[in-house]
Amino acid sequence: MGKNYIRATTLMAGLLLSACGSKLDKVRDQFIDSCSSDGANEEMCECAFDKLQAHYGEKGLIAIDSEGYPPPDFGNQLVEAAQQCKTR
Repeated sequence: MGKNYIRATTLMAGLLLSACGSKLDKVRDQFIDSCSSDGANEEMCECAFDKLQAHYGEKGLIAIDSEGYPPPDFGNQLVEAAQQCKTR
């Protein structure tokens, strides 16, 4: 019984982690699609997303997406990220 419990727990943890990963992947894809459709190149959009992820974290970006509105500093963070990525 102990081994089965450990296996089940490990499986559930893996499923939960993959669910978080797939949500972040969805948010990332949507951000990059939106960013590049506004005329920016994809590499710059990926860089900006990475900088936003470093600031807000995975859970923060997923929450921003699911709640439908960004925190007050999001605009400034986005502009700063884009400027940093442009000069790379």
